[in-house]
Amino acid sequence: MKKKIIITLLLISPIVIFAFEVFYPKPKKISKRELKQIYKKYSITSKKDSSFNKKVGRIFVISKVEAPLRPIFAHSFEHSLISAFQSNGVDASVVMVKSPESDSVTDYSKEAETFAPDATMRTNIKPIYRTRADGYQAIVGTDFDVSLIDTATEKRLWHATGKVDYIRMFGPHYRAGEGIRKEFAFNTTNAIVSVFGAEVNGQEPARILTVIESRQKYGQRVD
Repeated sequence: MKKKIIITLLLISPIVIFAFEVFYPKPKKISKRELKQIYKKYSITSKKDSSFNKKVGRIFVISKVEAPLRPIFAHSFEHSLISAFQSNGVDASVVMVKSPESDSVTDYSKEAETFAPDATMRTNIKPIYRTRADGYQAIVGTDFDVSLIDTATEKRLWHATGKVDYIRMFGPHYRAGEGIRKEFAFNTTNAIVSVFGAEVNGQEPARILTVIESRQKYGQRVD
């Protein structure tokens, strides 16, 4: 009886794997041409410590998001960041900072020690505003600053800045809505993790999708 069950499972397993690949095909890697477009799209400037040449396999992220941007964005950014790093072969743990005064590595030393990362990343995310004709200040994107820190020496290994600016990306007539903040999060994740993968880990980054429908199609997290 046990032999029959084992044989049945062996026969079914390839079908399950095939079905998963059909319904959730993996997006292709980002080409060098597409990577250049990412730099331009998000106005990214970056610098890496030339003496650092190790691949980061585990990363502890301390993410500070300004209060006006937190609703919707913060939750989606946290989960998309973890899944994006995983897609690029990096285990990640993310702490979302709630207090403006608490953003240093020492404040989260216990969590970092438990996770035992190769490096710690600090992200500082601010909203980009557009003042509409009626005077309302609409959030139309993010301004991000990212640093990769050696947890042992506090030495900065890599630094990047950029903007997810929907007015710049889609034109002056773009009208922001609350629901679009998930896409702000996915785009911010795309900018950070794609450049991190290419510059720090020296690899061809996995494509990170930025539209909810596309993420659902390819099985990437949308929460």
